[in-house]
Amino acid sequence: MDTILTRHTPKTALSLSDLGGAIFLALAHLICGVVLTIDVSSEIYAALTGRSSDNEHGPVLLVAELIATALLYFIFVQSMRQILFYRDALQRAKLRLEGVRNEFSGLVGQRFQEWDLSPAETEVALLTIKGLRISDIAQVRDCREGTIKSHLTSIYKKSGTSSRPDLLARFVDDFLELANDRLH
Repeated sequence: MDTILTRHTPKTALSLSDLGGAIFLALAHLICGVVLTIDVSSEIYAALTGRSSDNEHGPVLLVAELIATALLYFIFVQSMRQILFYRDALQRAKLRLEGVRNEFSGLVGQRFQEWDLSPAETEVALLTIKGLRISDIAQVRDCREGTIKSHLTSIYKKSGTSSRPDLLARFVDDFLELANDRLH
């Protein structure tokens, strides 16, 4: 049943690879910081060895570069902290989503067993819950639309529902009840 639930499910929009842009910016900060550090270090070395530049604003420029270097490294550290935070938050969200999927899958499986659905009815019911049209379900199952309609009639009868929205509402109500029980 899990393969049916995941086979027709769109991929999650957000992934760890989406952090690539943030990682690129953090690395750009780091590279700029290294270049600025080399520049400041060479100026400090030149000043200490007496090979100072002819620039009359040398000390002021040096202090400004030191501050800019410190700020650049600070920004890099903060960027990395944010990247790690969001990466961890994404992982936690994926784990929660997987837990919810498993609970919903368990609930669906339990209901299908209670209703004593055949394997074909089970697949048709799952695809119906996922929102596929009768024609799409027939194409997935490689059969005629009339066969799908026949399965749906049987599913509605066994589940005590009368239509697709009614069947879906039944699962939504069950799932909300399950979520409410989890909170209390």
